[in-house]
Amino acid sequence: MATKIFTGDTPELMEIILNNLSNEIYSLYSCALVNRHLCEMSIPILWQDPFLFKRRNPSFISQYFSFLGKDEKLGLKNFGINIEISKPLFDYAKFLKVLSLSNLGYKVKQWTDLKHLELDDSSKMHIINLLIKLFAESGATLHKLDLFFIDYEINLEIFYSLEQHEIFFSQLENLYLNTASRLNTECTATLLRTLAKNATKISSLQLERPYSEHEPQLFHIQPLIRMIKSQEQLKKVSLNGLDSTQFYAIITALESQKNSLQEIMIDHCKYDAKSELLKNYKNLERFHIRVSYHPDQLKMVNRKLSNLEVADEQIDASTMVHILEKSGTFLQRLTLDSVENILNENLLIEALKSCPNIRYLDISGIEFSKQFIALIGTLQNLFFLKLWFYGDIDDDDDDDDELTMLVTQFAKVLPLTLQYLDLKDNTS
Repeated sequence: MATKIFTGDTPELMEIILNNLSNEIYSLYSCALVNRHLCEMSIPILWQDPFLFKRRNPSFISQYFSFLGKDEKLGLKNFGINIEISKPLFDYAKFLKVLSLSNLGYKVKQWTDLKHLELDDSSKMHIINLLIKLFAESGATLHKLDLFFIDYEINLEIFYSLEQHEIFFSQLENLYLNTASRLNTECTATLLRTLAKNATKISSLQLERPYSEHEPQLFHIQPLIRMIKSQEQLKKVSLNGLDSTQFYAIITALESQKNSLQEIMIDHCKYDAKSELLKNYKNLERFHIRVSYHPDQLKMVNRKLSNLEVADEQIDASTMVHILEKSGTFLQRLTLDSVENILNENLLIEALKSCPNIRYLDISGIEFSKQFIALIGTLQNLFFLKLWFYGDIDDDDDDDDELTMLVTQFAKVLPLTLQYLDLKDNTS
């Protein structure tokens, strides 16, 4: 079997093996040196996300320049960059699958430092623009795009080039948009129009608006809504830092994805929760909400969930009783991260009695009580348990005997399926 693998008789199996080594850059390099067959299979994987590895020598960027046109190479000479590399055997730019603009900018800066080039930001930006244009024109098909870019500004002509090369975004699955990116209005409009037209297979979408005094450029709501509505199989959405207007517009647009959407993550978003906007999502299984600005925000959800995560300064259990009771045996993972003690925890304990199939439980801010211990005893499928109690679990006081009894009882009810246990109190 080993002989068949290394001689190319089982290419499908070898491809699986090499793809599992995608983050092992030195192992892939070793495979590329074995023979021609493994070289032809390893090289494309090595160049799928070349800007990810921070320890990787940035000299590989020079390989891209060998594919530039004469005019582009002449332009680089004005910066003191002489391209004297003959064209390699592989068209490396075509293999690109992951493009992070921040990682690209970081590697270009490393490369200019390595070459002892004293370039200003405008010159570095010219190099970055050339590389992005090269990727699009080479026939590369991105699977992941990270648009977080604050150090430099991309030229408008690059976005026009991306619009013309439809294949570049045609297989895009993961998209991250951060409004801190330095894109002007026209660049933003062109980008979102291109994504709405050419990137219709996005399965994971992250929208982030960091706190800033500057007006966010990437949140041109209408183009963004059109991009969302153009998707065919959107499954996961993460929203971070949106104001109430943006949040309502995006959530409303996501109604078009109610048949495919499985997971929603909401972090630091402002919203006046008066209606159940997520009520009709047929396949929603996982819901994460962190730092709510409205106590009734959880009322947006009226679906069975397999995974629920809530984090806030102080969680009120009464706001999630309906979710827990509706999810029932379907719920498998629950995370409640409360800085202060959970309010109405008796309602939480009672609601969790209808969720016996929980396998992963992480709760902060709960009392170490007989009622809670009894609940743990009913979770016979539990394999992960992390608890942060707010009671004085280890104080040396008159309640030592009662505490000892509680700890003993707790140890007795722990299920045999448990593989991970982490207990803390608020004095730890």
